[in-house]
Amino acid sequence: MATTEPSVKPRGVPLRHKLLYGMGYLTVALTTDMTLTWLLKRYRPDPTDPRWDVLATELAWAVALVLGRVMDAVADPLIGYWSDRIRTRWGRRKPFILVGAPFLALMFIAIWLPPDSAPTLLNGVYLAAMASLFFFAFTIVVCPYLSMLPEITSDPRERVSITAWQGGFNIVGAVAGMVVAGWLIETYSYTVMALVFAPAVLLFAWAPLLVPTPLAGEESSRLALGQAIRQTLRNPLFVPYVVSQVCFWIGLRIVMGAGAKIVEVRANVGETGQGAVMASALLAAGILLPVVQWLAGRFGKKPVLMASMVWFGLFMVPLAFVGQLPVGLAPLTQAFVVMALIGPAISAIFVLPNAMVADIVDHDESMTGERREAIYFGVQGLLVKAGLGVGAATAGILLGRLGETATSQGGFIACPLVAMLFAWVAAVALTRYRGD
Repeated sequence: MATTEPSVKPRGVPLRHKLLYGMGYLTVALTTDMTLTWLLKRYRPDPTDPRWDVLATELAWAVALVLGRVMDAVADPLIGYWSDRIRTRWGRRKPFILVGAPFLALMFIAIWLPPDSAPTLLNGVYLAAMASLFFFAFTIVVCPYLSMLPEITSDPRERVSITAWQGGFNIVGAVAGMVVAGWLIETYSYTVMALVFAPAVLLFAWAPLLVPTPLAGEESSRLALGQAIRQTLRNPLFVPYVVSQVCFWIGLRIVMGAGAKIVEVRANVGETGQGAVMASALLAAGILLPVVQWLAGRFGKKPVLMASMVWFGLFMVPLAFVGQLPVGLAPLTQAFVVMALIGPAISAIFVLPNAMVADIVDHDESMTGERREAIYFGVQGLLVKAGLGVGAATAGILLGRLGETATSQGGFIACPLVAMLFAWVAAVALTRYRGD
């Protein structure tokens, strides 16, 4: 019989467990955020920059990333479904993390090492294969990791507190992935960067293994895969939420793919400077994490997240013209200011969505009588990662077709403006969400 009451009374989560669980997001940041920032530049750098070779055509880049994301997206509900059904002495989630983390670290190294130094078909095939394996490994680790959150506590405020720690570690990892990675790339090579960060990817992925999950379901889900997916999509809270997420992440992926190149050309700085500019948004987001947590408690998660999407869209306009704004500031200073002003939106998107999924899972339990955390994160992963592939392909096509050099900058204007439209569509979609 379905029930709306948690099987275990909510209790405070010790700080050490919040820290250990939050550390898992360092792995998320050191993989996804670094690839969002640097992978386009690795395979399609500024063609006028003598330091780097163009390794893939715009078409090969787009096809490879879409194929990789599609493969990854298909894996998400499968891993989620498997994780909901499996039973081991170590629980439903932790065996996936234990086994998947070394595979993820290895694929993180491989994706940066194309076989040819020219834009060959082999490079396109290699990128498609490595992207598929990399994102598949990412799913094996991250889908079960995220699914642990509703099993740690049923207290909504504690969940937001935990996701705030996730957001903090996400920012630390993303800053390292931009600033430190940019310095390593500029000073040494992409290979050195990958070898330096791979051990951290592994160790931080394993940190949540030390966190207990007292609310873990006692019984495996009994639904077949098709039933599980259909039931997930019938949840009236889930569909508007996930549509909003897909739209926003398409926009953010476009900006992340184009941002470093915009700064490179407009501000005339190397990888270290580009990373520092991109990191300014994350530093601002980090400062505002306690504010986001307070606002969510005061006004609810939904209105705060909607406001952050509108805010993000507004500042895409100055980003499109950064370095050329008539404000009396040097191009590099303009870039730092604009990216910092995007920070509030990044802070909210780092904190609130995972807590909202945990609430959605609670509603699902009231309908099905089962705890099916992973299938929700899995279906969300399928749709959002497909959107990320669309965003990556869109950035590459807009830059390649409209211009990505000092003499042809149409792509630099188009990318932020298209991202603005996606962010505002995301906010509109979230109006249909009837939860907190």
